[in-house]
Amino acid sequence: MKKLLPILIIVVAALVGGGGGFFLKMKTTAKPADGEHADASHETDGKGKNDGHGKKSKGGHGEPAEGVSTYMKFKRQFVVPVMKNGRPEMLMIFDINIEVDSSFDDSAYSYEPRLRDAILSQLFVFANDGELARITESAETLARIKASLLETSRKIMGDSAKEILLLDVGIQEY
Repeated sequence: MKKLLPILIIVVAALVGGGGGFFLKMKTTAKPADGEHADASHETDGKGKNDGHGKKSKGGHGEPAEGVSTYMKFKRQFVVPVMKNGRPEMLMIFDINIEVDSSFDDSAYSYEPRLRDAILSQLFVFANDGELARITESAETLARIKASLLETSRKIMGDSAKEILLLDVGIQEY
């Protein structure tokens, strides 16, 4: 019995943890059922008064407010070698997100392969010009690179791409 007790505790803990994780995931991804809270047909309280619940308005409950953004996070970071005289001088790693219009949130990930290709190509252009190596030296260089990446993103996503967020830059010099 003493040998069985630790195994039993581990199994029970794994089941409880797995069940809790499953229910938390279900809670965050649940959508309102038909006729439930998202239905805006009950705008009055029965006496003709508007109770404000289910009201159709910009920024109201159940629909995104105008100007609200979501963020598209790439699954992998961007790795760019910086060459000088045909030899690698440094390796730069970028963690980039794109701020997108909230109406574009789930479908934005379908553009990820094309966006990765376009952004990586643009980063290679900056690496070859030597600008990428100077990204930490001036705010103007950083702003120019971000503006160029935003323009590249907008060619693929349209005006739904609002801003390029450069979350992290790693530099490994050789």
